[in-house]
Amino acid sequence: MIKRYTYRPSKKEDVLFSRKPVVAAEIEQLFGIVQGADASDIEERFARALDKKNKEYIFRVPLGQRGEPGWKELDFMVIDGGYFPVEIDEMGFIHRGQQTQDQFKDAFVMDYFKDYNPFPVKRITGERLATQEIADQTVKELFP
Repeated sequence: MIKRYTYRPSKKEDVLFSRKPVVAAEIEQLFGIVQGADASDIEERFARALDKKNKEYIFRVPLGQRGEPGWKELDFMVIDGGYFPVEIDEMGFIHRGQQTQDQFKDAFVMDYFKDYNPFPVKRITGERLATQEIADQTVKELFP
């Protein structure tokens, strides 16, 4: 006896024709600018998180005369009942001497702002600023 083959559609619904609407994740709009200066994505997320908490800050504070030997730049100076220097550490590979260079720069920052009696330099890793929600939480923890 020969049986006739009948086509049966699969039970899985096609994404395009499913009954439930598929909502895409909201795309983050980053412009790469903070206070009129170029900024990386993690720097911009940190600045937005500070803006949400209504914290006063200065972005890209020059330490010394720009272009001179020994000139450095501080990522953020947060002013919240005192002066909090903040350095943003990019995500990725860190070479062997990076920790020593960071310590030297932190000492340079503390010496440069000694008249203002700043708090110790806070270093924030890029992983703590990976998304805006994580950046908001990081700012909330650092500056309650």
